[in-house]
Amino acid sequence: MIDTTIHAKDNFIGNYDDCDKLNYNPNKIRLKTILWNNYDWILDLYHHNKLRETVIDNVDLTLLCKTSFLGYDFFECPNCGNYNILYHHCHSRLCTSCGTKYQKILAVKAETMCLDVKHRHIIFTIPAQYRIFFRKYRSALNFLFVAARNTIMKVINEKIFKKEKKKRGKTGIIRNKKDNYYLFRNFSNALQFGLITTLHTFGRSLQWNPHIHCLIPELVYNPSNDSYKHYSYFSFTNLRKTWQYEITRLLSQFYPDEFNSIKNQAFKNYSDGFYVYAKDPSFDKDNSYFSNKTYSNDIKGCVNYMMRYASRPAMAESRITSYDSETDKVCWFYDDHKTNERITVNETGKDLLKKIFIHIPEKHFRMIRYYGFYNNKCQNTLNHIHELLGKEKKKDYSVETRNKIKTSKMNKLKYRTMVRDSYNRDVLLCKCGATLLYIDSYNPLEGKTNDRSYRQSCINEMRKMQLLGKNIRGRTGYS
Repeated sequence: MIDTTIHAKDNFIGNYDDCDKLNYNPNKIRLKTILWNNYDWILDLYHHNKLRETVIDNVDLTLLCKTSFLGYDFFECPNCGNYNILYHHCHSRLCTSCGTKYQKILAVKAETMCLDVKHRHIIFTIPAQYRIFFRKYRSALNFLFVAARNTIMKVINEKIFKKEKKKRGKTGIIRNKKDNYYLFRNFSNALQFGLITTLHTFGRSLQWNPHIHCLIPELVYNPSNDSYKHYSYFSFTNLRKTWQYEITRLLSQFYPDEFNSIKNQAFKNYSDGFYVYAKDPSFDKDNSYFSNKTYSNDIKGCVNYMMRYASRPAMAESRITSYDSETDKVCWFYDDHKTNERITVNETGKDLLKKIFIHIPEKHFRMIRYYGFYNNKCQNTLNHIHELLGKEKKKDYSVETRNKIKTSKMNKLKYRTMVRDSYNRDVLLCKCGATLLYIDSYNPLEGKTNDRSYRQSCINEMRKMQLLGKNIRGRTGYS
């Protein structure tokens, strides 16, 4: 059941949710419409092994989102008998509605965890020769995270790196044997850093372009003398070449036969290393990619940007301007970040879906990862750094205070409060002025498993209802 409490101090002055009408705008072009119109084609691709398992699972879940097949909560007015049904959500990685809320939750968690210092936004990219390899071997996407982490670790601990390299000689191994593919993981005297990484696999035109976004506090902690220092200088040459070396080393180590033929040409074309964006936006105001955004100072803005595409589909529905279900023609747009020009694309719904399906991650693949003292295993270190920083700034950064702020922000993301704040309407406020009361929940999955066979049977039933002209999501009453 949803949380029926309103977690807001201000008085509500908006409109009640008319329980006799659907919360639905029929004129808005939705991704679901394109999915329904091409569902036979999607199934055909899957049955011919041209579609990954995770894609068909996310498609089915998205089509079932906010329908009675996933269940609902029933609320009724104690005065006039009016009622409202709030359907359960699918939580798939293709659903725009579920992804939006998930993004906000992730952003709040990251924002309240981050140190109150300036953060640097760094983007690690790979050349075109490497991109095809990551699409063929999706498990290799894990090494993008590892290489980014190793690059930051090496750059921050450059002195230790040179010392160890000199001590061990040409035949020595700089990293400990226990480190596996992580660099300096077991060096007790290494400077500790914080790092939040997210994987984006696409550009604005939806092409396959995997790259890593990193959020790094400009502060490092020295466990040897229990102190921290501000760290704001990042050598571009060092970042570029270390990133190139690390990602190439990892892929060559784990995919030697498939990858070695690709890397040679890349090293010839990129003698200065792979492109890395690490400029401070406050000194790079002319860069169109971060125009009018001071991500370095605004932690909330940077976190929201990073989490947006790590938890939502590759394209927002607002970018779809028109769709003809009879001809399957769709029109959508994107803004080129290099030229700032708006590009309009006219293509079939099938072609658009192909581009979107490529970017659906595998099941249980973590698109967001935390390293250093931002890792969950290092919370004691993070709390200690917060304490040291609080003494310097004479502010309260204690665990209790931060948890209180986090709880307050998370409560505002509860369903009733979030809908009220976002759309100026209260889903549990009847038009007579009374508050709807919870009556019961309908759970069709009781005693069943939400597996592919169940979802397929539900979708088949929904398609029959469509052919009969019935409203799939309509409120059919309580039974």
